[in-house]
Amino acid sequence: MSGSVTPGDGRARRWAGQRAARRAEVVEAAMAAIAEHGPEATTEQIAGRAGVPRPALYRHFDGLEDLQGAIAEAALELYSEALAPVWSPRGTPREMLVAAIAAHVRWLAAHTELYRYVLRAAGVTTAVTDIRHRIADRMTGLLTGGYPGLPATVAAPLAAGAVGLVDGATERWLSSADPLPLDELAEHLARWVWSVLDVALREVAIELDPDVPLTAG
Repeated sequence: MSGSVTPGDGRARRWAGQRAARRAEVVEAAMAAIAEHGPEATTEQIAGRAGVPRPALYRHFDGLEDLQGAIAEAALELYSEALAPVWSPRGTPREMLVAAIAAHVRWLAAHTELYRYVLRAAGVTTAVTDIRHRIADRMTGLLTGGYPGLPATVAAPLAAGAVGLVDGATERWLSSADPLPLDELAEHLARWVWSVLDVALREVAIELDPDVPLTAG
C-alpha cells in the first residue's frame, strides 16, 4: 500500500535518531574536553570525556574530519546565538556597536580554547569564514538599507574591514599577557569602528550623531 511504513523503516528511523543523539552527546563531551585540555585535545581525551573507548567514537562519525566538523558546527551555532545584538541591533549607532562587539569579545573570552580548536580543525575554515561573511553582510544591510543609505559599493568593503578590525584586535587581546578589561576593549573597538564609519559617511555627505537613534529619512 502506498505510504505504508514497514518495520524496517521504523528501525531505521530509531537508529538514525539514536545516532544523532549520540553524536550530540559526543560533541558536548568533546567541547568539555577542549575546554579542559585546550585546542590540542586528543581523540583519546575526547573519548575519555564521553566515557567510551576511542574506536567507539567512529561508530557515530565518519572519521576525524567528520568529528571535527560536528564540533565546529556546534561551536559556531553557540557563537551565532550569542551574537543577538548583531542580528537584532537596537539603540543608537554607538550602542549598537558596543553591544555587538561586546557580545563577540565576551563569547571568545569564555570559549577561547574551543575557538582556537575550531580554527585549527581540518575542513572547517570555510565555516568560520561564512559566519564572518554573515556578520559583514548584516552590517552592509544596515548601512545600505533605509538610512544612512550608503552605496553598496562602499558599504560592503567597509563592513568587511570593520569585521576584520574587530576580529584581529580580539585575537591579539586573547593572547595578551596584560589584556584590557573586556568592557574597556569593547568600548575602544566601538570608537575605532565608529571613526572609520564616520569618515566613510562624511565622504558621501552623510553626518550621523553616534548617540542619536537612526530615523528614516
